[in-house]
Amino acid sequence: MNKILPAILLLAFTLNAAAQQKAAPKKQPAAKKTPAAAAASKPAAAPEAKKEPDQAAEILKKLKDWDDRLETLKADFTQEINFKEAGLKQSIEGTLSYVKPNLLRIEHVKPARQLVVTDKTDIWIYKPEDKQAVRTSWDAWRRTQDQNFSGILDFGNYSALAARNHAVVSGGSDGAPFKITFSPKSGAAYTLTLTLDPADYFPSEAELTVDSTVIKTRLKAPAKNAPVDREIFKFSPPKGVEVLKFKD
Repeated sequence: MNKILPAILLLAFTLNAAAQQKAAPKKQPAAKKTPAAAAASKPAAAPEAKKEPDQAAEILKKLKDWDDRLETLKADFTQEINFKEAGLKQSIEGTLSYVKPNLLRIEHVKPARQLVVTDKTDIWIYKPEDKQAVRTSWDAWRRTQDQNFSGILDFGNYSALAARNHAVVSGGSDGAPFKITFSPKSGAAYTLTLTLDPADYFPSEAELTVDSTVIKTRLKAPAKNAPVDREIFKFSPPKGVEVLKFKD
């Protein structure tokens, strides 16, 4: 484009010069123009080109606006994990509760019970059937899970997610929901696609692809900004449960 534009300008200049060379050999004294005639002789200004709105930026702003308004969230969820390379699939059902900025509780109901409780400083992972509870720091757990997986759990932090990723928007026509796909500006390759509710841009679905693993999470019956008892974010291992502690 940068090379084409000077070529077009040069061509226009050449044609204009050629037209001037076809003038009559004798120069006639120019008649004085009245102000009205002079104004009329000036070429009309070209209409300004309309700038197409940046759809990705617009949808991102609406997602951030929703994110800013969010204080608490309670929802049921389903999660499908497809390990394509191994030919294995796993389905999970459960509930989640969130209080901004850092309190998160995720409880698996099926296929096996599991409880995850964190304040984004420490994290507990409790498996009743195994009679074991793991305690470690949030940062250490994120590192073991790979930073890419944190996107699904970043409620109240989508602004930071948008800042460190490229974003592409699709959908939105004929009442269909918008979808926004994030991919990293640097680092390991992955894609995270959020499906946004047409009514308020709530991210009701997330699909994360890392290598050959695809994780689809759907939030159902979300209760936004409803009262949430903060006591549920406290965890004490039941009697007889083995506690495994991991250092950073």
